[in-house]
Amino acid sequence: MNNIPFSFDKRLDSEFLQSMYEGDMEHATTIFSMFVDMAPGFVKDIDESFALGTIEPVRSQVHKLKPTFSFVGLTQLAKKAEVLEERCKETSDISDIKDLYNELKSNYAQSFPIIEKELERLKNQINECV
Repeated sequence: MNNIPFSFDKRLDSEFLQSMYEGDMEHATTIFSMFVDMAPGFVKDIDESFALGTIEPVRSQVHKLKPTFSFVGLTQLAKKAEVLEERCKETSDISDIKDLYNELKSNYAQSFPIIEKELERLKNQINECV
């Protein structure tokens, strides 16, 4: 374990990230990298299910994506995903979740570049310490 001091972007839940990774930036880099690699596919699947008007696949896919938001410090986005997931359980009409879906999608689109930048910063810091 390589403990390196690192300050996460203030737009992320830094306190959560510090407690989760406890200075192990190699582990953080692995998790951030996995998020950058996998999240776009999850979001694409959610988009496709939403376009088809099928609530249960949207709920299921949001459920799978939800915890990954926290792992990269997007705890507010994880909470929004939880609200969307719960709303999916309460309705069978796709139009009932449209606003929540659009908000989640918009917040994700704004947040993804932040995660990509943090991943690069993490990699650079690790390389500087090698």
